[in-house]
Amino acid sequence: MMFTDQRLTEAYTSARVELFDGNSRYVFFSDAHRGDNSLSDEFARNQNTFLSALDYYYEEGFVAVETGDGEELWEHSKFKHIRYAHSEVYDALKKFHDDNRLILLYGNHNMYLKDPIYLEKNFYHFYDEYSEEYCELFEGLTAHEALVLKHKETGQEILALHGHQGDFMNDQIWRFSMLALRYFWRFMHMIGFRNPASRAK
Repeated sequence: MMFTDQRLTEAYTSARVELFDGNSRYVFFSDAHRGDNSLSDEFARNQNTFLSALDYYYEEGFVAVETGDGEELWEHSKFKHIRYAHSEVYDALKKFHDDNRLILLYGNHNMYLKDPIYLEKNFYHFYDEYSEEYCELFEGLTAHEALVLKHKETGQEILALHGHQGDFMNDQIWRFSMLALRYFWRFMHMIGFRNPASRAK
């Protein structure tokens, strides 16, 4: 418990601070776990629902906050396959980004995003095989561990984060957990075993 308190305090201390008031509008998405559209990609069956939500919240002027695990990088090591499989979703998220209305927090399954070099290499641009050229995606995007929403008048604060902080399997030894998922559970999933805690359900 002490380690969890320490990790949450660290996340709070280094959090992005966003001022808000009564007119502010935020929508939070968590644990989408977008994959490569293979049998183990549980997001695929919910993509149309997610797209409809993104379109609605974009038109209504919301700021979109992905609070971790937007990408399933434990099972699928190459982001380019995820982006290609769900290009419409990334096109919709790009609209938020271009309007400065996208806030990205990383979770345990997309922990790689905390590395600015990884983020720049994979998320700033992508190679379009149809046009045979590099296209802009989320240029300049920064990933944060946590977000603090602070009211402009009252100073009241709301802390938002993914929630894996301090958990032994998902924080301290996340690389071991990732390998176990990538080389064992993903295989079990593809041959028919279903996750009892399935996000798609």
